Amino acid sequence: MTSLKLLILFIMITMMQHHGIIYRTGSKRPGRQPREVMEERIKPKPANMLGTWRISGVSTTDEGVVRPDGQPVRQYEPGDNHNMLISFFPDSTFTRVGTKGEYTTGRWDFDTAANTIFLTSNRKTEEIGVFISYADNGLRLINFEFLPNQSVSLTEYGQKLLRFQDDPYFGKNNWWRIKPAKSENEAQIRARLLNYLAHTASILSSAQVREQDYISMEFSQGIVKLYNVGVGVVKKDKIPATWASSFYSVEEAHKAYAMFEDYLFTAKHKKYQSGNWVRDDHHILVDIHNGIKQK
Repeated sequence: MTSLKLLILFIMITMMQHHGIIYRTGSKRPGRQPREVMEERIKPKPANMLGTWRISGVSTTDEGVVRPDGQPVRQYEPGDNHNMLISFFPDSTFTRVGTKGEYTTGRWDFDTAANTIFLTSNRKTEEIGVFISYADNGLRLINFEFLPNQSVSLTEYGQKLLRFQDDPYFGKNNWWRIKPAKSENEAQIRARLLNYLAHTASILSSAQVREQDYISMEFSQGIVKLYNVGVGVVKKDKIPATWASSFYSVEEAHKAYAMFEDYLFTAKHKKYQSGNWVRDDHHILVDIHNGIKQK
């Protein structure tokens, strides 16, 4: 690799770290697991569903079109067009989160005899066939067979946490996403802001527990801006539309923004210099959350 390419790569990594995209733990990654363990982790059973999964692609089969060998043509559409996370928790609840503000909660159950999962949401229950395997990168891969000619692939995104209530995508950490049916008062707007801040802090804390290689706010776009080290606020004209639309109105979203901005610039903040920006930013966010809560 030429010196110019190395310089460009270094600049890109530095910029990504500065904006909270890359996180390296510095610890050695665990080696390849024994075959028995790997086989156990892909058995179709409830325990292996727990955690967070990201849609990686959608496959459809056109029965009317066949290849020269007589097999039907199968079309694969990458997950870039279906940006969605689905998380399964031990209390039989699940959540679905999309990059465009989509958010769904529900309950799930697993039929080990039929290898199917039941997803119940909005008074509707779907029974979906399940097949678990490994992707080429070593991560687990779930195939949901909705129909004989249609399936959805999901790649392991985040392993289950010991305390699943602390998972950033657990229901109680995401009610800020649910648009209220009527206008909210100042206390309610503050509570919505606090839930968003707690959710963002939980993304950082869970990344440390899971020893993730990177951190992404792709599914939780909002007004918090992460630095190495530090927490800031996006410019008012850069407020993500998905975040603003979770409030009753743009005006109420701006009130929440003002609460956060005012506290950032007027309160005294404790400095953290542990050498791990993710840990430090988590502590800063928790302090900000607690400070706004006490106002």
